[in-house]
Amino acid sequence: WRSIRQCCQVITVTKEGLMIRVMRETDIPQLAQLYLKGRRQTFHWVDPSHFRLEDFGEHTRGEQLWVAEQGGTPCGFVSIWGDESFVHHLYVVADWHGQGMGRALLAAGLAGYPSPASLKVAMRNTTAMAFYHRLGWENTEETGHCDITGPWRRLVLTPDDAGE
Repeated sequence: WRSIRQCCQVITVTKEGLMIRVMRETDIPQLAQLYLKGRRQTFHWVDPSHFRLEDFGEHTRGEQLWVAEQGGTPCGFVSIWGDESFVHHLYVVADWHGQGMGRALLAAGLAGYPSPASLKVAMRNTTAMAFYHRLGWENTEETGHCDITGPWRRLVLTPDDAGE
C-alpha cells in the first residue's frame, strides 16, 4: 500500500489498483447496498427484515467514511465516529475477505485520530472477533446488549497494541 496526499485527502493505492479514499456522495447508493447485504450475511442469526436499505444513511450520519474501490466500484468501507476514535462500521465485500482490505480501511480511517481507538463487536460474530484480535485489538470488560444482534463486547486498540 502507498499513500498519496491529494486535496487534503489521503488516497491509498495498491499495485492491483485498489484505492482507499474518503467517501463521495455518489458512493451512497452502492454503499447502502453493500451495507444491507453485509449485515444480512454477517448477522445470519437475525431475521433479515430487521435490516433496511435506508439504515446506511441513518447509521453513518455525522461519521467520517473511507471507501475501498476497485475499478471504480466500492468494495468495502469503514465509518469512524471521530470524536471518540470509535469504529462504528467496517464492511468488506465477501470476495475481498482475507486480502488486507479491512486492515487497510482501519488504518486509513483511524489515521489522525487520537488513541486508543475502540469498537463494539457482536459476540456471536466470531469471525470479526478473531479478525480484530489478529490485528491487536484487545477485549475490555465493557459489554452490552443490542436488541437486534444480541450481546456485544467493546475492544480497544492502543498504539502499543498495534506495534507502533
